[in-house]
Amino acid sequence: MKTSLPSPCRSQRGSLLIVAMILCAVIGISLVSYLNLGRSSMTISNRGLYNSAAMNLAENGLEEAMYALNKDAVDGSYDWVTTGGWTLTGSGNVNARRRLTPPSGTFDQGTTGYVNVYVYNYAGTAPPKAVARAVITLAGVTTKTIEKWVYIQARTTSKFANGLVAKNSLTFNGNNASVDSWDSKSDTTTTADDIKYSAGVRDDNGSIGSISVAVGAVGVNNADIWGFASTGAGLPSVGSNGVIGPFGTANGTMDMSHVSSDFTASFDPVTAPTSPAPTAIAAIGNGDLPMTVGTVGATTSFSLPSISASGNSTKVLTIVGNVTLVLTNTAGSSAIGLTGQSGIVLAPGATLKIYTAGDISIAGNGVTNGGTTAATANNPSNFQIWGTSTTTQDIKVAGNGVLSAIVYAPNANVTINGNGDVEGSVVANNITLTGNAAFHYDESLARFGGANPYRVASWRELTQDDIASSNDDRAFYRTDLTW
Repeated sequence: MKTSLPSPCRSQRGSLLIVAMILCAVIGISLVSYLNLGRSSMTISNRGLYNSAAMNLAENGLEEAMYALNKDAVDGSYDWVTTGGWTLTGSGNVNARRRLTPPSGTFDQGTTGYVNVYVYNYAGTAPPKAVARAVITLAGVTTKTIEKWVYIQARTTSKFANGLVAKNSLTFNGNNASVDSWDSKSDTTTTADDIKYSAGVRDDNGSIGSISVAVGAVGVNNADIWGFASTGAGLPSVGSNGVIGPFGTANGTMDMSHVSSDFTASFDPVTAPTSPAPTAIAAIGNGDLPMTVGTVGATTSFSLPSISASGNSTKVLTIVGNVTLVLTNTAGSSAIGLTGQSGIVLAPGATLKIYTAGDISIAGNGVTNGGTTAATANNPSNFQIWGTSTTTQDIKVAGNGVLSAIVYAPNANVTINGNGDVEGSVVANNITLTGNAAFHYDESLARFGGANPYRVASWRELTQDDIASSNDDRAFYRTDLTW
């Protein structure tokens, strides 16, 4: 009987087949893994794309809210319902809401979205705020929708939204200078006179800033800034006795929650009013004083080259009624020069607006706006200085009394020298405080001018950690934004 031995070739072929099957299995598993990985990456990428789209949609809703707020502020004929397409809601219809739906085809592959926008206090009886809820639904996907919620707080803008604002440098020279604030119009429920500054109403909302990005643009040194300081970049410099922050901040420190390095401001040019045409009069000099300009109970406007006075306390220019003075001396020449005991006095109930490109030097008894102390001075808006120079301009104020005024001179170098009180707001190219002057910012000036547009004062995204937990900061707005 013959027997045959196993063929070596057949054995090798069997081994190769097993190895090939194992390799195919490995390759198959790898391919499936890579396909799943690619699918997961595509899903994540797709959700990332529409996550950004949801944020853009929420921002678009808030842009619509800001447009409506500003349109209403400057256009008395704007109607939120008929013109804007909003629905009034809330107790007393003080709020407004609107849904915006992007046009068909905005999103690819059948994805859809909308944004609900809710504006609180749309009429501006209180600072308005708005919340937007953007919802995007991905086509053919059973996972949760993508949502973005964004909150903004709006506030009116004004040339005098801050106490001291410089285009370039803001410097305090002196060991006892200070900045604080009060609101002369905080009592809006009565027809009482303006609230006077005093220790009982002072607040720590004084605000200073420079848009410059240069190092040392804001030199606080040893001054006490009870409030906020801002720069275009970097930090203010604070000396060993200086302070930036709320009342109680220790010497030599600044509360970082009261400091910012992204400050911006507009320095719009100013032109003197031409209508109605001011009445031309001669320059007012020492020999013309004492003198009264204006008419009680009337609004008058005059143009003249300059005002200059020196000598004793009889050399006084008295302003009655509502007076506008356009001083025509050009940049580089003197528009106002007061020395000795001479001065300008605003009679009770009077207002004075000065427009000039020339230099201003106020010393002596200066300008008396109602009273000679902070507790008796009239509202700063009663006395206004508007610098119209397009080149350079010098404005110098010195004295030991009180100056209650607003100064807007975007190309001027403003120097305040003395040991008295300064109330109001100053906007200029460079600002220097020399001496121990106490500056009191009138917070009501943030509303100065009327029909002021709104800007975004604060922005934050509302997140949802757990709808049932206290970490859900969307909970407060959920009812208002669900319809």
